[in-house]
Amino acid sequence: VQAVSKDRDSTTVVADRVRFTIPNAPTPRPAQPPFVFNTNSYIIEETRFDPYAMFSGETGALKWEAGLRYETTDTTISGIDNDFAILLPSASLRYRLSDTDRLTLSVARTVRRADFDDLAPVTLEEEHGDNDFRGNPLLEPETAWGVDLGFERRLGRRGVVGVNAFYRDVTDLIEDVNTGLEGSGGPGTFIESIDNVGDGQVYGVEFDLSTPLDFIGMETTGVFLNASWLDSQVEDVLGERRFNNQSDYVVNVGFTHDIPTWGAAFGASYRKQGDAFERVYAEEVVTAYGADLEVFIEKRIFSNTVIRLTGSNLLDSSKDEVFDKFDDQADQIARSYDEYELETESAGPVYQLVMRVAF
Repeated sequence: VQAVSKDRDSTTVVADRVRFTIPNAPTPRPAQPPFVFNTNSYIIEETRFDPYAMFSGETGALKWEAGLRYETTDTTISGIDNDFAILLPSASLRYRLSDTDRLTLSVARTVRRADFDDLAPVTLEEEHGDNDFRGNPLLEPETAWGVDLGFERRLGRRGVVGVNAFYRDVTDLIEDVNTGLEGSGGPGTFIESIDNVGDGQVYGVEFDLSTPLDFIGMETTGVFLNASWLDSQVEDVLGERRFNNQSDYVVNVGFTHDIPTWGAAFGASYRKQGDAFERVYAEEVVTAYGADLEVFIEKRIFSNTVIRLTGSNLLDSSKDEVFDKFDDQADQIARSYDEYELETESAGPVYQLVMRVAF
């Protein structure tokens, strides 16, 4: 049995953004208007009681495990009650096909809870860019039934390669939403929140490889590759779409090489992910991510001291966003644009030198 009790008593003091025009010289600069402070207070109390049971066994080449968890949560948010109880069964099978091959199958129901910040019944001005954010104390937890089917093969003594297919049937999907209400910044700004937007599905395939290259005589060199392809669907008032801000693929690949006689090592990793799409009230965003390359080299200078030089973002990758903005949902459906905006963010390469000393 697991029991958890959490309380938050919060007071937030926020100053409104001061806006005024500074004229060109020689016109005197006007006096800055005074800051106006607003105070928001709220109390969140959460009590969880989660009994569970787990069983496991083995029959020949088959190992199995089954469990059942019953999560009960009592939440009070500034006088608003939001209680729920969820039954979470799970089961997994691992079948040994040979000394090197294994097949796995698992089925489980999972839950994703909102953070306290998402439940707070206060409005934070210009929290998301020019838009305000208001928490949702009535937010329900997101649940999902999931199935995973995988195959794994051991490579030599330390290597492994595997492929896994997965499917999730999601209920009460939690996403950021636009309420359509005008924000504190005036026309063109909105109050955003978080809500359960409906039911959906997400599915995909993952490939993993991690192995030293000892089978070709390079015992101190290791390579790794992780690649995921995924898709999803959920339906909103404008029709079917992917889950917001979900890339269709993510790839990580790299290597490390040790030089024991020098007490040194070096390596590199490369990461790339696909474009992501987001659609909320009166706004749609397509985000493209540049590739990231990281390289490191390290040297042991004493028995207990290692120095490491790391270069990150060596490809000077950028985050590029395309915004389609509309006055309201009717214009969004009719594709009558209010604004079309392009944004690009880049930070440049970063170099870091670190010394580690063990005592």
